[in-house]
Amino acid sequence: MATATSTGAGTDATSPTNPAARHPEAEDDAWVIETLRRHEPATMHTQHPVVWDHAAGSRIFDRQGRSWLDWTSGILTANAGHARPEVVDAIRAQAQQGLLHAYMFPTRVRARVVRDLAQLTGFPQSVLYTTGAEAVEGALKISRRYARTRGRRAVIVSFEGAFHGRTLGAQLAGGLPAQRDWAPDRDDIFLRVPYPARGESWSPQVIEAALREAGAGPDDVACVVGELYQGSTLRRIDPESGRALREWCTRHGALLVFDEIQSGFGRTGALFAYEHIGVRPDLLLCAKGLSGSLPVSAVLVGDPRFTEDLRPGELTSTHSGNPVSLAAAEANLALFADGQLVAEAAQRGRQLAEGLAAWASQQPDGRRVVGTMGMIAGVVFTRQDGTFDPQVAREVAAKCVESGLLVCVPSTLGGAMLKIMPPVTTSEAELAEALALFRAASDAVQLT
Repeated sequence: MATATSTGAGTDATSPTNPAARHPEAEDDAWVIETLRRHEPATMHTQHPVVWDHAAGSRIFDRQGRSWLDWTSGILTANAGHARPEVVDAIRAQAQQGLLHAYMFPTRVRARVVRDLAQLTGFPQSVLYTTGAEAVEGALKISRRYARTRGRRAVIVSFEGAFHGRTLGAQLAGGLPAQRDWAPDRDDIFLRVPYPARGESWSPQVIEAALREAGAGPDDVACVVGELYQGSTLRRIDPESGRALREWCTRHGALLVFDEIQSGFGRTGALFAYEHIGVRPDLLLCAKGLSGSLPVSAVLVGDPRFTEDLRPGELTSTHSGNPVSLAAAEANLALFADGQLVAEAAQRGRQLAEGLAAWASQQPDGRRVVGTMGMIAGVVFTRQDGTFDPQVAREVAAKCVESGLLVCVPSTLGGAMLKIMPPVTTSEAELAEALALFRAASDAVQLT
């Protein structure tokens, strides 16, 4: 069972400031699960029913004081750890200032965040949003508007297996057919081509072939958007292919857009994953680890010319630049300024990769498949015939939760993958403990 741990973190359940204190007889864990199931669609309930009460560092706690080592980071958000004191203090100070919302009116905290982003990343402009999908939509709009001003058709090129979010444009740009079968696809605008993965022969000629089939040419492309690490497939961009892609985009005047919503802010052992291949994009998409907690995302713009022809207000959003969220982002960005968190992520990433490789080698028939990049990994179990086995993934996840390790089973690959995403601040001892729990849980489940 999960570890019982006493902690001073969180709010006293009997405190009048705790909403649960108004209905103490009702809001136990069973009530939470049943109420959510009654009032939400079933599609919302994809993970093991652990009711989070509070979190600190690398651990999640329920209301009874049980704790789990966290291998989710709130889905790649709490890179610097849950409830980081600097971030909590910044949120509290901003709320106490009495400014909780400002729309697009100027605020000091917004000015500081865009300045800090420019200093940290070298991208001179930022467009702030709330979610990763919103940042994707902003990048698509910037790219298409920029292309239209030069008389192009403004085709969007993306890659098979990609996940860019759940809004319409983001899912049309994505490469997962099951996630866009509800949408009115326009193949003359959104083209998806094979991913330039490591170990695979890839050339920009695959883009040109897809364009010819759509009756278009290289000079019709507004942008090429891709992930350096595909969380849905465990594939990584090959450095040589990445350089060829950069050269192709430059030659044909298309913007190169890297979606680092999952891989940014130390997650891969570099501040951004593109640093591993030495290829700089024109637009860089950030979210999740940008604030470490609250909803903040950004499109980082490498050249102000890309946005100079946009109409006033064309990139605005009601909650972009929210002062409380940006206070969290400002404090979180400061944690990455000296590079120490990134260095820690690189060290722990090597420990994670070595531990998972040793675990996979214990099953010599290759039925344990592992893909890693820094402090993000995916594990897939296969059947004897080589097909993915979602039942084993779910059983291993349940065993992990029982033993005190929280893992995530996303919907990609039919629910057959376990995603491993510890906070980059996870200690060497905590990661060793988590790996031992994972090995024991997986060894207890029989492969089919």
